[in-house]
Amino acid sequence: MMTTPTGSTATDPALRIRTTRPVARNRGLLQVLDVRDDLSRVMRADGAILGYVDRIDVVGGPAYCARRYIAAERRFVDLPAVWSPDDAVDMLRF
Repeated sequence: MMTTPTGSTATDPALRIRTTRPVARNRGLLQVLDVRDDLSRVMRADGAILGYVDRIDVVGGPAYCARRYIAAERRFVDLPAVWSPDDAVDMLRF
């Protein structure tokens, strides 16, 4: 488990706690960019935004909620919360 200077912890590699600058990671054909401590932007390789993944604190540990961006309607749709950040990113992939 990783602990940051603010006392937060992160156990999942898909969403890391940002301590200095945003970090970009490639996950297959997707790019995940940490925007802030509890929020990551998910984009296609061409830079199109698919949505965001929020880390939320619930009883039993952190959960992850994906919000899909619908460009044609310029709005977000909340997807069900899951326990794994990888699953939340996969919800935006498909």
